[in-house]
Amino acid sequence: MKINFHFLLFIILLSSHAFSQKTNKGKPNFVVIFTDDQGYADLSCFGGDHVYTPNIDKMATEGAKLTSFYVAAPLCTPSRAALMTGSYPARVDMAVGVDFPVLLAGDSKGLNPDEVTMAEVLKSAGYKTGMFGKWHLGDQPEFLPTRQGFDEFFGLPYSHDIHPFHTNQKKYNFPSLPLLEGETVIEMDPDADYLTQRITERAVGFIEKNKGGPFFLYVPHPIPHRPIHVSPSFMDGVPDEIIEALKNEDNGVDYKTRDKIYTNAISEIDWSVGQILGALKKHGLDENTLVIFTSDNGPSKGLATPLRGKKGSTFEGGMRMPTVVRWPEKSPWPR
Repeated sequence: MKINFHFLLFIILLSSHAFSQKTNKGKPNFVVIFTDDQGYADLSCFGGDHVYTPNIDKMATEGAKLTSFYVAAPLCTPSRAALMTGSYPARVDMAVGVDFPVLLAGDSKGLNPDEVTMAEVLKSAGYKTGMFGKWHLGDQPEFLPTRQGFDEFFGLPYSHDIHPFHTNQKKYNFPSLPLLEGETVIEMDPDADYLTQRITERAVGFIEKNKGGPFFLYVPHPIPHRPIHVSPSFMDGVPDEIIEALKNEDNGVDYKTRDKIYTNAISEIDWSVGQILGALKKHGLDENTLVIFTSDNGPSKGLATPLRGKKGSTFEGGMRMPTVVRWPEKSPWPR
């Protein structure tokens, strides 16, 4: 059974309207965890023996694996536009950026505020809406998440490699990377090693603050998009020579060395999922919360085995994602 984000959006909207006449307490919560450039085989429950993902594996055991789940495009911006709007990227003019396949810093394009997003629909049904992570649907004020239905936003306006340390910086001349709280820049060039951790902390805080529900939580992690970053607590087992090489980046980014900590990045993402699921359980919300874990497109550095293709390719490796869903109270998913 092939499922794409248009179907996902349909399910969410249908569910929200089905509960729209009930008290807020009776409405389901929705959590979408959306990683960046994670391959089909980059979960142990999808056959990956190079990664260790016990929390996501448990989520699959308690819910279901969707083994034929397709995104609408094999790149960041168009895939995210499809998720937010339920439309094919070309229909909302998000198939490409102005001068590049995805949006870049200062791009004049962005998701048109007139488009109706998933967050806007759920907000109109009485939901609190929060997004913590990477947006990549326009960095100008009129395109930001807070103008597209999200009550809260903490994160990056685009990919974390759109920064002065890009491998082709001489061509692009990217500015410093901004970290936003709402529409305000609170840091420049934040330490990307801590992005997964900080995003997770904000996601858990949002659950705690809105435990009375209903809420929609969107967690689009910037990782494992290259350059790969991992917090120090997840560097256990990394060879000393790699750790030393990363200490000597000299205000640059050693992409090739960072590629070698890919599995550590996946472990930290799995930890993040465990933190979010744990917060739901702590507050008695896990039975009535639909949690979806998936990726925006195929891998740049990970594995899509046994599929052909990767990020940027319309072969299945670029568009068929490792996807796990959990909603114990309803369990509508095929096993």
